[in-house]
Amino acid sequence: MRLGFHVSISGGFSLAVQRAHELGCNCMQIFSRNPRGWTVKPIDPADAAEFKKLREQWDIGPVFVHTNYLINLASPKPDLFERSIEQFVIDLERTEKLGAEYLVTHLGSASGREPEWMIERVTVALNMAMKLHKPSAVILLENTAGEKGDVGYELQQVQDVIAGLAHSENIGICYDTCHGFAAGYDIRTPAGVEALAKEISTTVGADRLKGIHLNDCLKEFASRVDRHWHIGEGKIGEDGFRAFLAHPLFRHVPKIMETPKETDEDDPRNLKKVRSLQKK
Repeated sequence: MRLGFHVSISGGFSLAVQRAHELGCNCMQIFSRNPRGWTVKPIDPADAAEFKKLREQWDIGPVFVHTNYLINLASPKPDLFERSIEQFVIDLERTEKLGAEYLVTHLGSASGREPEWMIERVTVALNMAMKLHKPSAVILLENTAGEKGDVGYELQQVQDVIAGLAHSENIGICYDTCHGFAAGYDIRTPAGVEALAKEISTTVGADRLKGIHLNDCLKEFASRVDRHWHIGEGKIGEDGFRAFLAHPLFRHVPKIMETPKETDEDDPRNLKKVRSLQKK
């Protein structure tokens, strides 16, 4: 199983790979820049080369890059909408310069707007972005919890976006277990996990599932509240993750944990827990 964490790029991309390796990861997720600012520093070619070299040396892959948090592809504000498209393209270009396989993005939000309006808005944004820059990396659409006007909390909504794209060959999905649970996809039992697998297969398609954000949920089922928690210690629980990790659709999909990092022991503890649940 390919398993890793979202790791910091502080000090350079090559240091991020080193952090992942020291944690015992064999895949990883990063931001390609400050996730809460518009300023973009050029990628140092030497750092990118070392990043690629160390990835190969330690067999760390795939690498997921997450888009900047300020990007909102569903924004009703013209200025932010246009800027989000431009910044999305920048993130896509940076993903490819690093040789990373995937760029993960949220679909966006527009409080007060109907999901159908937001779906159309995101579709327009992605079509424009891919017209400006034809992707070689795969763009992964991430499901949401449905909090604060987010779109993409139903898998059918994600599929509706994909169906509206002029070119969808480089489009996949990244399924977040916390978001899905908060949105109403119950994976606490084998029957619930099987129901989710069928839903994925009949909407976006099983072949588009390229990554999983493996996170427990602090809040109640169908709460629509996005609060990641430590594996097995939240409302999904150990039995849910044991069933999820054993299912044929999910077993071999690369998994990234975005669990809380309150102490240096949190990541190793979560990694150990997932491996123990997988073995049982």
